[in-house]
Amino acid sequence: MIEEPLIHAEREPKRRTLFGHTFYVDADVSDELRSKVIESAAAEGASLVNQWFVGCSATHVVCEGNSLRKYLGHSSKIVTPLWVLKSAKEKHLQRLVHMSADLARQTGILLDNIQNTISSKEVNTGAYLRDATSSTSRVSQEERQNVANVAKDGVRKRRGWRMQTCQTPLRHLSPSSLLDSICWSISDPTSTASIYMDSSSVEDTNQQNTSVFFDAKDDHKASEASFVNLSRPLSESEKAELILKNNFITILFPVDRFSEMGPCSRTFFNEKGFTCLQVLDYIYAFYQENMSRGEVEVAIHTDSRNADRLRSVYCSKETSRRGCVEFKRIEFLGSRKSFEMLKRVSGDNNCNVYELLIRA
Repeated sequence: MIEEPLIHAEREPKRRTLFGHTFYVDADVSDELRSKVIESAAAEGASLVNQWFVGCSATHVVCEGNSLRKYLGHSSKIVTPLWVLKSAKEKHLQRLVHMSADLARQTGILLDNIQNTISSKEVNTGAYLRDATSSTSRVSQEERQNVANVAKDGVRKRRGWRMQTCQTPLRHLSPSSLLDSICWSISDPTSTASIYMDSSSVEDTNQQNTSVFFDAKDDHKASEASFVNLSRPLSESEKAELILKNNFITILFPVDRFSEMGPCSRTFFNEKGFTCLQVLDYIYAFYQENMSRGEVEVAIHTDSRNADRLRSVYCSKETSRRGCVEFKRIEFLGSRKSFEMLKRVSGDNNCNVYELLIRA
């Protein structure tokens, strides 16, 4: 009875190393290396799929460093071509390092932020800043060609990714509002931004604070003070949270105290979408800029105390000597500086145009 199972075990064929596993090889892996991976994996009993999407049957994604970010948090096992070749050669699975899905997504966000910083320095600093700071400097044709090539490669990658995951172009659904829990004055640096706390999480035996929380949009000083007590600074994970997955966002910025002029639009691009802190930085930077010549020519006709100040600057000797009006947008808003939210304009659910709502 003891020897019989051993006899049967010897008769069974030797189990292959990768049997029962399904592999997807990323499209960015070179053709030569891809062929070696497929050949080695198939020889060891693995199955292969030609397409990958979240929730597909692939147990392992084979990719290299440049393609890692798009799989983090979506695939439980991400390996390199070398891992597959070595496992097949040595006849046993190489060691895997595991992490939770939320940690993997946070890691992906950190990598995206680093990559976006590098890309901004390489693409924008060389071309845009020289044009903006010097009227005589010109970007060479070769530099413009490099910028255009980078943009074209990005478009192709996004197009290929959408087709790869669902066979038809995919546009993310846009939230109806963004950052509606942020407490912040747009005249202050983004480091001062905080987040409203859920009233149920505030330990306070005096229930008056909880009742005031729901009256937050009143302009009374008592309500404002209670809001400060019911807010906390943003954590690093909240700052890095991806709030919009679209590659483009258009923000409609109010430019005057009583909205006589209507909003000024500005469109931003990011390869990986937009984080909380990035959007806040866009808003802060916009209002720290001086009003453009076209804005000034219209703004001097508006009716407010800020417009009176602008008209005084407009006709001053200093402005005549300088040749341009220096008047920051934040100064023209007056007391209208309290951030409320970004609200998606009416339209389809894929719209990426948001109106900035601020109040006095």
